[in-house]
Amino acid sequence: MSITSPVVADASPKATGRFDFAEIVALAMTVVIGAGAFVWSFAALSDLSKMAGITDSLAWIGPVFVDGAIVQSIVALVSLKRRERFGVDIPKATRWFFWGELLAAELISVAGNALHAAESTGRVLPATIAATVAGAAPLFGLAATHGLTGLLEVPRPETGPATAGDTEATAGDTSRDTGDTEATAGYIEATQAAADATAGRDTEIWQLHCAGLSYRRIAVIVDLHHGTVGKIVARLKAEHDATTIEPLALPEAPENVRRIAG
Repeated sequence: MSITSPVVADASPKATGRFDFAEIVALAMTVVIGAGAFVWSFAALSDLSKMAGITDSLAWIGPVFVDGAIVQSIVALVSLKRRERFGVDIPKATRWFFWGELLAAELISVAGNALHAAESTGRVLPATIAATVAGAAPLFGLAATHGLTGLLEVPRPETGPATAGDTEATAGDTSRDTGDTEATAGYIEATQAAADATAGRDTEIWQLHCAGLSYRRIAVIVDLHHGTVGKIVARLKAEHDATTIEPLALPEAPENVRRIAG
């Protein structure tokens, strides 16, 4: 069976290219805000650990538990979202675990910072106001971390020099006939190579489908969208059915007809 189809380009956006000035400023300020918020929260939670009876040499581990869990859950959620875009099935339990971890760690961090400010002996503001001010640090840290991951995920267009293309176009004008012939030959070779590669890919998709793999699993293996895989499988099924139609069985002639014909 001949299996051919047009080459399907991967249209998924990728974060490539260089950062512009605005992106650099946004990234720098996001890092500064996030670092400041986590340093503030680290100091408050360290003192709170000491107030809870933890020794000075181990008090620093407390904020690592809390604020570290916030960063870890955010990065994990971003990673899961990226994998889902490439057709990987993400269990709901895994996603909800990291959301629960993020919520619990953020609440503990806010409450810890607020409690430290309310119980501090060196405060000047009323306990409620001091707790509100101190509790803002973990929230800004969460916002900065989320903003940083969001900026890094934004697709950026690739930029390339146009001088080389202009030079090649000028050289092609000076030898139009030769250039056209070589371009035609190159196009034919490229088209044949693309057709062979596509046929091989479709054959692999059909074999994986016959082996019982889901469209999403196949999409990850061949680096296509699972919807594209479904269309290819449907087309291959139609081609396979068209080439395997059995001829109609004619009814057997009656006995008297066979005698006359004999």
